[in-house]
Amino acid sequence: MDKGYNQPGAWAVIYCATTGKFLMGKRSAKVNKAGAWNLFGGRIDNGERPRQALVRELGEEAGLSIKPQHLAKLRTVSRRLRSGQAERDMHYYVIKAEREFSPRLNREHSDFRWFTAKQLPSRFNMPTAVAIKQGLLRQAAGH
Repeated sequence: MDKGYNQPGAWAVIYCATTGKFLMGKRSAKVNKAGAWNLFGGRIDNGERPRQALVRELGEEAGLSIKPQHLAKLRTVSRRLRSGQAERDMHYYVIKAEREFSPRLNREHSDFRWFTAKQLPSRFNMPTAVAIKQGLLRQAAGH
């Protein structure tokens, strides 16, 4: 999500019910917010719907092939930008994994980890921080 900070975006809360852990990627030095942890996803391109964008982003960032109908909607959060003018819509979905797996990372991420809700890292990108603050990880676990 290097470009289009103000553009709407879509992210996946990937949850493994058997271990109670969430998958996050660590942003590489090649992108903004290097070293921050995040949910996989990103901006929605013109003409894309949120689910389509997330399917594309999951393929690009994590090598995942997900059918749009397997993305269960959690919530859309609208966030007013610093200018106070526009809002940015952030669409969140849940993916339930039967087991922990290793994503195929592209250049945007240098590492990945599965975290319990009590052992999350301390540094996130903004959309991930919003998801955590809104209780979306807890909601995904109970989905």
